[in-house]
Formats: sequence, structure tokens, C-alpha cells
Amino acid sequence: MYIKELEIDNFKSFANKSEIPLLKGFTTVSGPNGSGKSNIIDSVLFALGLANASELRAENLSHFISTYTKRNEAFVKVTFGEVENGEDLSIGRKIRKTNQGYASTYYINDSVTTLTNVHAILEKYNVTPNSYNVMMQGDVMGITNCTTKNRRKIIDEIAGIADFDRRIEQATNELETVEQRVERSNVILNEVENRLEQLKEEREVAIKYQKLREEKNSLESQINKVKFFDIKRNLEIAHENILEFTKKKKEEEIKNKDLDERLGLINQKYQEICNLIKEKGEAHQIELKKQEETIKGEIDRKNNASNYADKQIHDGLKAIEGAKNGIEGYKKKIEDFNLKISLKNDEITHIKENIKERETELKKILEDMTGLNATADQHIEKRNNLRKRYEDLKDEETKLIQEKLPLENELKNLQKELDEAGAKLAELQDLKANFTSNQDLKKTLVEQLQKEMTDFKTIQQDSLHDLDTTKNEINDLNYNIQMAYRKISAMELKKQAVEDANFGRAVDTVMNAKLRGVHAPLVKLGKVDKEYAVAMEVAFGGRMAHIVVDDEHVASVAIELLKSSNAGRATFIPLNKIKKAPSKLQLPKDKGVIDYAINLVDFDDEYIDAFFYAVGDTIVVEDIECAKKLIGKYRMVTLQGELLEKSGSMTGGTRQKTGLSFSQNDDEELNKYKDRLQEMEKKLAQLESKKSNLENKLEDIRGKYSDSMNEFNKSKIELDNMNKNYSNSEIMLHEKDEFIKINKPKIADLNKKLDKLEEKNVKIYNDMAECQSQIEEVEKLINDKDLKDLKEKTEGVEAEIKRLQTKLMNADNEKNEFNRQISFHDNLIKTKEEEIISINCNNTKLEEDKKQYKSDIENLNKKMEVLHEQIEQIEEKLGKLLQERDEINSELIDIEKQKHIRLADIERIAEQIESFKERRKALEPQLETARQELEDSGIEINKLEPVEISIDEITSKIQKLEKKMTELGDVNMRALTTYDEILARQTELKTQIDTLSKERKEILDRMQGYEQLKKETFMKTYNHINENFKEVFHQLSEGEGELILESPEDPLSGGLDMKVSIRDKKHQRLGSLSGGEKSLTALAFVFAIQRYMPSPFYAFDEVDASLDTMNVERIAQMVQNQSKNTQFIVVSHRRPMIESANRTLGVTQKEKGITKVTGIKLRDNEE
Repeated sequence: MYIKELEIDNFKSFANKSEIPLLKGFTTVSGPNGSGKSNIIDSVLFALGLANASELRAENLSHFISTYTKRNEAFVKVTFGEVENGEDLSIGRKIRKTNQGYASTYYINDSVTTLTNVHAILEKYNVTPNSYNVMMQGDVMGITNCTTKNRRKIIDEIAGIADFDRRIEQATNELETVEQRVERSNVILNEVENRLEQLKEEREVAIKYQKLREEKNSLESQINKVKFFDIKRNLEIAHENILEFTKKKKEEEIKNKDLDERLGLINQKYQEICNLIKEKGEAHQIELKKQEETIKGEIDRKNNASNYADKQIHDGLKAIEGAKNGIEGYKKKIEDFNLKISLKNDEITHIKENIKERETELKKILEDMTGLNATADQHIEKRNNLRKRYEDLKDEETKLIQEKLPLENELKNLQKELDEAGAKLAELQDLKANFTSNQDLKKTLVEQLQKEMTDFKTIQQDSLHDLDTTKNEINDLNYNIQMAYRKISAMELKKQAVEDANFGRAVDTVMNAKLRGVHAPLVKLGKVDKEYAVAMEVAFGGRMAHIVVDDEHVASVAIELLKSSNAGRATFIPLNKIKKAPSKLQLPKDKGVIDYAINLVDFDDEYIDAFFYAVGDTIVVEDIECAKKLIGKYRMVTLQGELLEKSGSMTGGTRQKTGLSFSQNDDEELNKYKDRLQEMEKKLAQLESKKSNLENKLEDIRGKYSDSMNEFNKSKIELDNMNKNYSNSEIMLHEKDEFIKINKPKIADLNKKLDKLEEKNVKIYNDMAECQSQIEEVEKLINDKDLKDLKEKTEGVEAEIKRLQTKLMNADNEKNEFNRQISFHDNLIKTKEEEIISINCNNTKLEEDKKQYKSDIENLNKKMEVLHEQIEQIEEKLGKLLQERDEINSELIDIEKQKHIRLADIERIAEQIESFKERRKALEPQLETARQELEDSGIEINKLEPVEISIDEITSKIQKLEKKMTELGDVNMRALTTYDEILARQTELKTQIDTLSKERKEILDRMQGYEQLKKETFMKTYNHINENFKEVFHQLSEGEGELILESPEDPLSGGLDMKVSIRDKKHQRLGSLSGGEKSLTALAFVFAIQRYMPSPFYAFDEVDASLDTMNVERIAQMVQNQSKNTQFIVVSHRRPMIESANRTLGVTQKEKGITKVTGIKLRDNEE
């Protein structure tokens, strides 16, 4: 196989079509510098697609099309002779400029094909971009000047290392996919194991729940029997209570009658003293006090009005000052505006004078232009005709482009569809060959990914649930923390309030006086536990505020202090006079009795008598039920604050806060809340961290779920397409094959049509160029310089007049604006002057009002003095009578309270009697119903033994069981069955992970094998080329040469150097050689490669340029020797190379840079 002929048309400097015959053996191409001889080599690379634009000394595709013609396409065809079966093979390439860019089309034997098909055919003969079939200018130096690693990559390409790298990359991608699946499976397995652990706990909870439910059901089966005896007992108790409380009611009614008689006597006495006080002037005193208060109010109002008038006068004066300042400012602005108007009038006068001068100048220019226009009319008419002709040609060109556009689009689309059809054909053939194994693998992958998606979805839902739960816990905890802060704050305030309690004016007066012998109110001298605080406050009652003093003398001094300061009344406890507390109290042993109240208060021993005085032998009990048996025997108080007197009276209900309470022994509850707050804040931090972790986990799971879903969808589509394509593969194979056969000729037809249209386009382009030339000649004849100058002057003067008119209009507008501002500020001055007059009038009126207010106040104060004297005279007369009336009134109120309490007790007892009757009435039918239920269940009532447990007890037990069941929370009864399902999934995942791990190991082993094979293949190629290099270098230089690996142990990580010895010189590295020696070494390397990968032809472009004559002869001799079996085409202008060749092609440029082949000179040895 050899290149038999080159056909070059409109390619670079080959503007005209050239057909260059080539023969076997050694051919040189020679000609002057710049004649285009290298373009012959470029054309071969271009046609065979062995180099890109930059490698062919072109910046873009447009530079391949000759610039010496108007054609928009270039074409090169390489014809090979003696191919298989002795037939010729032609490979061509056409590049065409279109409205959408540049379109490139390849041909094999004049049929449209693809670059892939071209490379596939050439690859059979070792003709590839990397096989050094063609050496261009600079390629030789490129070998010597490149880095050692890039030089090693030359051997990589020859050895096919890229194929191994592609396999390793493919395996790496497979490994990445497997590792991702292992990672996702481990995530799922971890969640599954967590779920198993959770289910294990849930199963245990379910078992507990089941046992509690069985026990509850057992208790509920006994409830009817218990209910019968319980109702029977309650009915008997209700009957006993009715009898007891009826008796108690009669006793209370007798006591109430005695109080009525006593109350009548005291009322009579109170009425007599009231009448006496009335006679002595109390009503008149009250009336005088009312008048006094009225006058006080009137005085206050007059003072306020006078002060307000002062403020208004002051504000008015400030406003007047501001208005005067404003008027001065406005007057100054008016003066400024008047000055600006004066200046603007001068400017307007000047502008008007300039406009008048320019109009005169314009009139003169127009008169001068009249005589010049007639001389140019004839030439202008001819120029216009030619321009019309040029536009017509332009329209024809546009129509031609519009005609070409759809054909170019059709060609481009058809070529694209042809490429896609070829690729699809190969894909379908591969599909048929490997369908069964690929389908099974893909099905398994789809099933695994579907399960993976389900797992991730479950994990995502669980994580969302956990996140929502955590957020709710955080919200609840934040609320509880807020409430705790409020509670702590309230408790601290309460504690402070207790410490700073206000006992009333009387007690405060005594305590503030700091009298010697005064200790403190009783409430300040003791402390109680919190649980007894309410009971103690009720038991001590008002006596908590009684003041403990040393003796009766101190008490008398304090009482005199209260009288003198008119501070009210207080009760004192003199420690030397009050009854001594008993040394021992006998506490009843009844159920619910806690202790004597005095024993539940902590105080100093010196105050024991005072505390016994206040509370006596009051007993603290748990509740009223506990107290019932002891009523009448002891004074008792319950923990809830009900008070039961020894007399039998009972006090209870809603308790009004008195503001007085004992200090508590410690701050246990406050500290408990603070500790709890600290725990909640710590838990909040943990929950916030948990929330953050859950959010991160959720984001990660969403990403993995998305990856699984994408992979699943992709695999599912691939499986569906695989099945669909396989079922339609025969039809599609036939369709694609037919499509290729039908459309290849269409591309050739489209190219022919476009060629014809291109010829028309060239003709139109030439006509347009000629027309443009004629237009330029005519325009030279038109002497319109004077006309043009006058026109420019006219336009300049007109523009100046227009500018001056605009300036005049702007100046008038500015002047009008100044006048408007003067008018505006005049109005402002007028407004301010009116404001000053108004304020002065108002201030005058306010001064008059002030004088009147002052006179009124003096008169009112005189009236106040008279009234005050009258009130004091009446108070002297009524003092003793009022005190006596108050004492009687206090006694009267006390008796009325006792009567009210007594009536309330009688009413309460009556209500209790009715309540017990209602209870008995309700229980009787319940008892009958319970009896009937037992008889219906076959139980004989007469033989039924009473049960000791009550309905409340059994209900309590059931409630406790229900509470325990509730405390277990939401019980997952499906946990038992779900546990086994999750356990099976765990086993499946472990198996899947093991399988994927094995697959991962297999991929790693395969990658390691590829790496080893890659190294072996490289070394095999390197060793062969190195041996060739040694031999070739010796032949070229009579010296020794060797290729040196920088990293022999790991050759692919290092570079490739060359160590040579030319003739008798010592061994040197490549970097130490001269330019000529480097070129010789690089060519030896190229020849070594060519011997390793023999090709049917080689082309060199001036590779001998930097060699001396002797070395050129050696290179020429080697090319001549190798050309016996291979075709060599060498571009050179060196005599030894030309004379060694079998033939020489002459190349020249005689016409505007267009290259021509002048002929072929044959040597004597040419057959």
C-alpha cells in the first residue's frame, strides 16, 4: 500500500486544482522558500484527519480555504494503490463555509463516511496520529526539547497505554459505584441494627403491657362483687351521718338564739350613742369637710391653669423669635433672587445679539452655495445608477445564500444522522451479543436498588419523625424553662415579700420606733416547713401580727406611741405576763393526726409561751375526714387550711391571702426548681445537639436516597431500553443499515448541488467587485470639495443658532423661576408677620387670665382657713363620744360575725344532711342494680361472703395498672412480628455487603492486573524501540546511543532520556548535545519507532534543516535503504537528500502566491 495520487483543490496556497502522481520508493519535494511545498504534507494530514488546525499551521478551519479565489470550499483526496485485492482506496475530505460556520465531510472511495471509519481503515496499516507517519517542521526539535515525561508518553502512545488507562478508569468508576453502594448499604445496615435494638425494647414493653392488661382484666372480673358490698357499706354510713348531723343542727340553732338576744341589747346601746353624737354636730362636721375638699380641688385647678398659661406665653415668645429670624432669612433670599434676575437679563441680551449675528452669517453662506450644485449633477446620476446595479447584485447574492442555506442544513443534519446511525448499529450488535448476561446483572441491580430506596425512605421517615419529636421536645422544654424562670422569679419575689411583709400602720409604727424591749411580730420569730405553711397561717390567724415584748411596761409605751401618732391599734404579747406553756402535750393516736401545731414551728425557746398563747393545743391533721372523730375534743386545722374549733364550728372554703406567712425552714423548693432548671437547660443543649445531628443525618440520607433513586431510575430505564431494544434489535438493525445505504448517495447529491451554487456565487462576487471599482472611478470625477466645505459651514452655523436659542429659552425659564421664588418668599414673610400678631394678642389675654387665677386662689385660701377652724372646734366636742361609739360598733361587728358563722354552720349542716339523704337516695337503686347483676351471674346473695377490699381500692388498683400501662407510652404490638422481618433484612444486607466487598476486591485485583500488564506492555515496547534506537543511532553516527528510563522500577512514573556517544566522543545526555546532534538523535528515535511500527508510507517536512551535510547524507542513505519496502515523501531543499531520492517534485509560486507543481524529475535508478 502506498500513496498513488494526491488531488488538491483550493487548499491553502493550492488555489487551482492539482493532481499530483506519486510512486513507490523515495520521493522528495523541493522548491523555493515560501513556495508552498509543505502544504503538500499538510494536505495529506488534512485529508486523513491525522492533525488538527493548529498542528497544520492554521488558526481555524477558514485558513484551509485558499484566499486567492472566491470559492468557499477546499477539497483534498488521497488515493492509495495496491490495497487489499490489488484495488485502489481513496480517502477525501471537503471543508465548506456555510452561514452557520464550517462543515467538514469525509469520503471513502467517493462515498460519504465518518472520521471514525477513516481512522479505523488507516489503523490497520499503522497510520495513526501517534505513529509518526508524518514528521512536520518542528516535530524533530519537539522530541528533543520536550520534558522527559512527555518523551516517555511517546512510547506510552505506541504501546497503547491509553487503552490500559481507559480500562483502569472504567474499573475505577466501577469501584467508585461499588464503594458508594457499600457505603449506602452500611448506612442502611446501621439504621436496621438500630431499628432492631429499638424493636427489641419495644417487644419487651409489649410483653409488659400484655401482662398488665391481663392483671387488669382479672381485677375487672371481681368488680361487681366488690361494688355490691361497697355500695352497701356506703348506704349504712350515709344513714348514720343523717342521724348525727340532725342532732348537731339542733344544738347550733339553740346557740344562735342566745346570740340574737345579745345582739339586740348591743344594737339598742349603739343607737342611743349615735343619736347623742348627731345632736352634737357630726353631720355638720362631715359637710364642712366636703366643702374643704371641694375648695382644695378648685385651688389645684386654678394653679394648674396659671402654670399652663405661663408655658403658653413662653412658647409664644419663642415662636415670635423664630418667626422674626425666618422673616430676615426670607428677605435675604429675595435680595439674592433680585440680583440673579439682573444678571440673567444681561445674559439674555447678550444671547439675542449672538443669534442675530449667526443668522446674518447663515444668509451669506446660502447665497454662496447657489452656483456650485449644477456642475456635479451629471456624475452623481451615473454614480447612482452604478450603486443601483451593485444593490441588484447584492440581492442576487442574498437569494443565492437563501437557496444554499436549506441545502447546507440538510447536509449537516443528514451527516449527523448518518454518524448516529453508525453508532447505533454498533451498539445494537454489541447488545445482541451480550444480552442475557447483561439483562440478569441489570435485573439484580434494579431489585437491590429498589430495596435500598425503600430502606432509605424508611430511614428518612424515621429521621423526620425523630426530628419532629426532638423539635417538639425542644419547644416544650423552652416553654418549661420559661415557666421555670417565671416560677423561680415569683418564688423569690414571694420570699422577699414575706421578708418585707407590711403588717399595717400600727405594727410598722411600733417596729420603726426601735423601742427597747420590743422583739417582733410573732410571724417573724418562727419558721415552718412548706407542707405545713397553710395550716400554720390558719391556726395562728391574726395573732401572727401580735407583737412580742418583754413586759407590760414596754407594751404600755408602745400603746401610747400609737395614740400620739394616731397610727391605729396593735396587740402585744408581754413575755412576763402570758400563761406558761405546758411542759408536755398528749397527742391522740388517731389515723391522720400529724402533731400539735406548736411542735411544727421552729423558734427560740424564749418564745415558747408566746407561741402557745397564739396557737394553744391546736392539732394539725391531714384532712377533714381524719378530724371528724375528734370534733369537739380539740381545736384542729387541716393541711388544706380548714379550721375545726373545739366548740364544733368548722371554717373552710376559699382562703383570702392576708399577706402574712411564716418563713419556711429552707429554700428547698426554690433550690429544687433551680436544679430542675439547670437540668432542663442541660437537656436543651443535648436536644439542640441531637437536632443538629438529625438535620445533618437527614440531609445525608436525602442525598443518598436521591443517589439511589437516580441510580435506580437510570438502571430501570437502561433495563427497559435493553429489553425494548433487544426485542426490536433485528428490525432496528435492518432500519439503520437501510438508512445508511439510502442516505450516503443523498449526501453526494447535496454536495454536487452546493458546488454548482458556489460557482454562481463566485460569478456574482466578481461582478460586484467590478461594479464597486466603477463606482470608485466615478466618485473621483466629482469635485465637491467646495460644496462639502460650504455644507459643513452651513450645518455648523445652524447648529450654533439652535444652541443659542436653547440657551435663551433656558435663561428665560431660570428668570421666571427666580420671580416665582420671590413671590413665594413674600407670601412666607406675610404669613410669619400675621403669626407674630396672633401670638402677641394671645399672650396679652393669657397675662390677664393669670392675674384673675391669682386673685381667685387668694380668696379660696381664706375660705379654707375659716372651714378648718370650724372643723377643729367640732372635733374637740365629739372626740370621746366617737371613741365610745367605735368600741360598741367593734363589739357589734364581732357578734354579727359570730352569728353569721353560726348561721353558716347551721346552713352547712343542713346542706350536709340533704347531701347524705341524696347520697342514700342514689345508693339504694345502685345497690338493687348490683344485687340483680350478681343474681343474674348465678351468685346467691345470702351465701356471699363480704370482701375486705373496697370498690375504691379495686378501682385504685385498676387505675394504677392503667397508669403503668399509660406510662409505657405508645406500645407497638407489631414489634414481635416486625422484629423478625427486620432481622431478615439485616441478614440480607450483610450478605449484600459481603458480595459487594468481594466485587470490590475483584475490581482492585483487576486494576492491579491492568497496572501490571500496562507495565509489561510498556517495557516490551520500550525494549524493542531501545534496541532499534541503538542500531539506527550507530548507523547514523558511528557511535552508541541508548534510551534511559528515569525510574526503571516504576517506568510510568518517570521520564525518558537519551544517552548517546557520537563517534569517538564520550557518552552524553540529550541536554548536553549541540542542535545538529539533537536533531540526529531525534531522527534516530523516529526511525526506531518506524521500525517497530512499520507503515506503508512516511512523510517528512524539512527534518534535515538543522543537520550538516554529512549527517544529511546519512539520513538520506537510511531513508533510501528503508524506501525499498516503504514509501517516503520528504520535503527538502538539501542537495544530498534530493540526489538520494528516486524522484523529485518541483514546486513554485509564479502567480499571486498560488502554488503549482512544475514537474517530476526521475533519477537514473528509477525503473
